[in-house]
Amino acid sequence: MYDDFLARIIEPDAYLPSQFFGNRGLSRQLDGEKKLMLAILKDAVECLEKYRGTKNTIGKGLYQNALEWVGDESTGWPFSFNNICDLLGFDPDYLREFLLKREQGQKSKFISS
Repeated sequence: MYDDFLARIIEPDAYLPSQFFGNRGLSRQLDGEKKLMLAILKDAVECLEKYRGTKNTIGKGLYQNALEWVGDESTGWPFSFNNICDLLGFDPDYLREFLLKREQGQKSKFISS
């Protein structure tokens, strides 16, 4: 499920030839730093999905770390959520709101059950 979500937010619906084949704009070829940033973002989303509601201590820690990282609005270090989103071309406020709403929605389902 989280792979579908990542595919929707990372890949546009259509490509211009200059975007697909060119060096500018969105290209299928990402430099090393962007690949690392994308992997960090993907890992956080996967942790939120995989460890939501887990009883496992390690899973709870990974979930909490991902939740705190997404919720942190600071830009003081290169791999902050805001900086990664900005450098990858995502709106950090929109993505944060979307991810945190999903988590709050899941928590309310657990509470009401």
